[in-house]
Amino acid sequence: MKGAVFLGMVLMLSSCQKDEAFLQENILADYILLNSSLQLTDLIACAGGKEDGLFGQDDTPTSVFFYPVTGATDFRYFEAENIADSMDFSKYVVKDLTDDPVFNGYLWKFNNTPFTGERMGVVSFKTPGKLHVCTPIRLKTTVKPTELNESLVMVSENGTSPSFSWEDGSIEENVIYFQVISDEKNNLISGTYTFDKEFTFYDLSNVVLNITDTTSVPILKPNANYTFTMMGVSEDNWVNLFIEKEFNTP
Repeated sequence: MKGAVFLGMVLMLSSCQKDEAFLQENILADYILLNSSLQLTDLIACAGGKEDGLFGQDDTPTSVFFYPVTGATDFRYFEAENIADSMDFSKYVVKDLTDDPVFNGYLWKFNNTPFTGERMGVVSFKTPGKLHVCTPIRLKTTVKPTELNESLVMVSENGTSPSFSWEDGSIEENVIYFQVISDEKNNLISGTYTFDKEFTFYDLSNVVLNITDTTSVPILKPNANYTFTMMGVSEDNWVNLFIEKEFNTP
């Protein structure tokens, strides 16, 4: 529902006619107008970071994560310098950043360079006939750095159906939790979202969004090593808590 409301606002704000000769592809509002022949839809994205980065890279301390659906191309990142301009798409300008696959390309991330204060970020990509634009992300790298604390998660072994539970950590502003289970080769086995601070593999009873490849039911092998990754995300799409914890199946 939130994504639908956001897209409605985008369409309304972008509907004002503007001479195409003056449109600039590096400005988000103009970019949407230049692609008005495409259906505008949303995409899943969030961001997290701290002074030395989530992955130990202090030259790119902020990671902007997104889920590129099948057929996604032309990844772009736009940024606005002022929080007050969060819904003014004429203030979002393309920022040339490096990007990398996550979980061998099942997810993707832009590597954002250092900045002071807070910023607003938007990711876009295209699929055949569609332009995907995410809900604006509030970047708080220096104001509310992402907490890394694997001690906050508990793993309960139950054969090949382990259960995971966790606490919020120092910033109690999370509204949704993203969980990934990956194998030793970093392949994503499952990717799920819950409102609850718990998840049991592969029980979907409390899952509110599932990005797992559902062409077959995912399974965990016995006597194997896996990694549980969890992101606690606030309403403005900032990752307050980032956890990676290895576990073994009996």
